[in-house]
Amino acid sequence: MKQYLALKASAGSGKTFALTVRYITLLLKGANPSEILTLTFTNKAANEMSERIYKTLQTLGDDEAYLSAIQLEAGILKEEILGKKNLLLKQFTNATLSIYTIDKFVNKILREFCGYIGIGDDFDIKEDDVEKLSYNFLKSLNLEDFDKLIEFSWYENKKFNSLFELFKLLIEKNETITTVNVDATLITLQKQEILKYAFKIKELVLNCSIASASAKKAVDFETFEDLLGRTWLEKTSVSEYSYFKKFADDLMQENFLNLKEELSKYYKLRSAYSLNKLFELFTKFKEFKTFYNKSKNYLEFNDISNLVYELLSSKIDKEFLYFRLDAKYSHILIDEFQDTSLLQYNILKPLIEEILSGNNERFKTFFYVGDTKQSIYRFRGGKRELFDYVAKSNPLIKVEVLNTNYRSCENIVNYVNSLFKPLGNYEYYDQLSVNKEGYVEVIEDSSLEDEEEKFKTIASTIATLIQKGVNSNDIAILTYTNSDVLALYSYLSEKFPSLKISTEMTSKLINQENVKAVINMIKYLFFNEEIYKENVNAIVGKAPLSKLDLKVDLYKNTLQEVIKTIANNLNLMDENVIKLIEESSNFENIVEFVFDIDKLEASMVNSEQSGLQILTIFKSKGLEFQTVILLDRIKRKTPDRSSLLFEYDEVYLKNIYYKIKDLENYNENYKKALQKEKALSFDDELNILYVALTRAKENLIIFKKQKSSVFDILDIKPLIIGSIIESSKQSKNYEKQQKVVYTKLDLGKQDNIIKKEDDEKDYSNSLYNRYFGLATHYCLEMLADFTTESLEKALGLAIYKYSQYLSENDFKLIKQRILLMFENIHFQDLIKDANFISEQAILYNGEIKIIDLLLEKQNRYYILDYKTTKEEMSEHITQVSTYVKAIKDIVKCDEVEGYLLYLKEDSFNIKKV
Repeated sequence: MKQYLALKASAGSGKTFALTVRYITLLLKGANPSEILTLTFTNKAANEMSERIYKTLQTLGDDEAYLSAIQLEAGILKEEILGKKNLLLKQFTNATLSIYTIDKFVNKILREFCGYIGIGDDFDIKEDDVEKLSYNFLKSLNLEDFDKLIEFSWYENKKFNSLFELFKLLIEKNETITTVNVDATLITLQKQEILKYAFKIKELVLNCSIASASAKKAVDFETFEDLLGRTWLEKTSVSEYSYFKKFADDLMQENFLNLKEELSKYYKLRSAYSLNKLFELFTKFKEFKTFYNKSKNYLEFNDISNLVYELLSSKIDKEFLYFRLDAKYSHILIDEFQDTSLLQYNILKPLIEEILSGNNERFKTFFYVGDTKQSIYRFRGGKRELFDYVAKSNPLIKVEVLNTNYRSCENIVNYVNSLFKPLGNYEYYDQLSVNKEGYVEVIEDSSLEDEEEKFKTIASTIATLIQKGVNSNDIAILTYTNSDVLALYSYLSEKFPSLKISTEMTSKLINQENVKAVINMIKYLFFNEEIYKENVNAIVGKAPLSKLDLKVDLYKNTLQEVIKTIANNLNLMDENVIKLIEESSNFENIVEFVFDIDKLEASMVNSEQSGLQILTIFKSKGLEFQTVILLDRIKRKTPDRSSLLFEYDEVYLKNIYYKIKDLENYNENYKKALQKEKALSFDDELNILYVALTRAKENLIIFKKQKSSVFDILDIKPLIIGSIIESSKQSKNYEKQQKVVYTKLDLGKQDNIIKKEDDEKDYSNSLYNRYFGLATHYCLEMLADFTTESLEKALGLAIYKYSQYLSENDFKLIKQRILLMFENIHFQDLIKDANFISEQAILYNGEIKIIDLLLEKQNRYYILDYKTTKEEMSEHITQVSTYVKAIKDIVKCDEVEGYLLYLKEDSFNIKKV
């Protein structure tokens, strides 16, 4: 394997595959998992990376592509790799992994060393409440400093909230900046010097007999403010201005050049003055924020990164860092390197340099992977220039390119190539494809300009796609803004009332129905306001004005107990309410909960991704969809109104400018910095389009405005390539009239027990039981077939996913229950010679229900529903009966049977419904 490697991995080219192969190869070469520092940018990516490595180790030998790639990388025989499989799996499972998000890794460092900066290791991580922070900052200022802030705000015509945005930006950048103290009286004197030459030019124009009215109007000023902004000031020579051209002479040109020189001095003074005053105020703010954060015992991620950088730069050395972190990292793997910020890189730099230092005591490696074309987070610090800079700065690092697209079909890949290859000054490697066919359509849609019906063509396209066999679950609509997501969601929900549509906004935990009911109930008990009670009634299906006689002491019970009691009493307990219980630990008390719960950003738990998805292009990064509908930017992009311009020379700060109108006409360096920023912004737009155009696997449909389209920068024109590819999934969600319609059943509180094992304690409401059931169902879902070998693999996956909630003995009990099912003669008869689908989704009346196991043989269908409860309930029968009816209607066949499979600790019961 190459010891030091940078991979430029284009969209769909197998980035995660390469990372997994690299990781397993390191294990084969003797690395301990704890010394392989693997960094990603999101929790989701970190979890997926851990799971991918585990599953690949577990199934090593089943997938020839992985085995061959690992053999090539490790340079050993396949037989030797497979011989070490169980050892590696055990090593990985038992090790303390070093797979983190960069933020989590940085947080880990700070918690180890927080004593050096006077904060406790129990600090919370949360975003600033800007209103509270700014209010308290203003309160903290003495009269002199407060006057300075008011004066600066007035002088620069800045609102307070704009100032605090600048302060937060400077904290994020964390750059050391030297300012020059400029006396304000110098600016006043400089204005007078400018007016001296300006009035001389005015006098020459007014006294010239051939000067036109337009020429005289051009010098119609009395004050400095009147003078600024006049177009003739932007010229390099006075004769370039058309109204002065006829009478411009040497004297006028001399005064003009002197005026320009004095203006240049003014702008230099003015910019330096503003920058200095801003940094004076920022220093006060930074000092206050540090004090405020310590007093409130919380930090933002930017605060954590800044503190860790300070620690590594001045307080501790890297040897001591390694010692305190309990691991000396010999290998570093970094994902999505193009999104790394300068601050993050500077924190990691000592660790990277240690590995690249050439110390031969141990085998060490450094690997990073990314794609500068997918760098779309510059606005929050991502520095794509780092990718090439790190490679160029370290000759030991080899750079390779992955440009085979395993995601998208050939027609989509070729179309994207045709758009990006002709671009100049844009690094693009020709993408190769392995999947044939594919569909591309560009629709120039005039209705996008219609405020009322701008999405009507999109709606008709969705209907057409579904009629042509595309599963609505496989469709994703990508937009530029969250407001477009919400507008489109509202429009499509009205047009397709029975079609399940999901967005990031609708998938927030606090928007999930059961969670929403619990929150409203708590607010009703706290505020005693009827509106909250009626919200609960509406959600749980009770009639308006129904009584809710629920007595819960909000102050004597813990918040977790309050939520659990309410959820159990109203029969609302599910995975999402369990997650709410877990999230509630972030709130100090019931008061904080009722006032701040609406700010909770956590996502709901989804056992499956269902429904047509609408999301922004930014949220789609790293995802793929069978069919993508890409929407033009509906409204014009909001211009950059930041007052600061940061100019970098590769990765080093070269200059910082305070933006002032017309400064570019008098400062060549500022003008070049603006042009550089404009070029970077243009590349940002190209990268966003590249990400958007590379999400589709089989069908890509682009909706383009007739005028002012964002797609114009790629010269995208209306076209059709190929034919629409149907979904391969068996359950397709068609239009309303083609769906099975049913009335949602009220299953009550599950108190109609048919049979209960009295000798066992009832744990039905415990979190333990919930996780035990989830782990059992997950294990059953992961079965490739009904053999003990398949069970071992599925059980391993369940252990990996649920080991933090269940003990080793619990997994033995799960295995025992499933083996009892395998041994059951009736069960064996049912599955014999049958085709089966686990976790089969059926959609009716806009709701998804999941059938645990659907069997088909000899034109007959069998529905098997797993139960791990100690009770056999009438609701179970009702539920499976509903499934039977739905399947009969869907397949147009009466030969459908339903069975309940009770997996109990000492017995397995199978019951025909």
